[in-house]
Amino acid sequence: MLDNQIFKKFQSLNLSNSSIGLEWSGNDTTYFCTPVGAEIIGLLGIDGIHFCFIPSVSSDMVFVVSPIPCGQNYVEPVANSFREFLSLVAFCKDASPLEQISYISEKQFLELLKPDEIVNNLEKGVVLKALNESLNISPNLNTYKDVKKLQASFDYSIILFSKEYYSTLGIG
Repeated sequence: MLDNQIFKKFQSLNLSNSSIGLEWSGNDTTYFCTPVGAEIIGLLGIDGIHFCFIPSVSSDMVFVVSPIPCGQNYVEPVANSFREFLSLVAFCKDASPLEQISYISEKQFLELLKPDEIVNNLEKGVVLKALNESLNISPNLNTYKDVKKLQASFDYSIILFSKEYYSTLGIG
């Protein structure tokens, strides 16, 4: 595992991370589109969507992997650092909307954030409060624009995939 102090401190809090879309079983469950060497940091718990570090790309950036992509890529950057990632999660009150930013409009994104069950989930509230109090994480009010900017400037060709990835997609 990378020497990422914020991630280690986050793990040490022993929170109910599944309530914010960062389920973790301790196993690196990978899919054909999980980049080579990726270190899984959380699972949404649906459709194999997971978040990871890719050490060969960056020691800090956080990526989302979607085995059933709705956008152009199976892997998208979502944050320049784990601290930034947590601030995005804090704004959304869940990691799930971050996976969708690459293929929806800002209006659609903001609509995702309105459901009452997101706001009124006690367990989620406890985790978000702990992020703020224990890690000094504040919601990033520019979440959509910051993620879109990162994705627009990212060189996707530097992500390494397995032979299975290329075989599954009929590439090479």
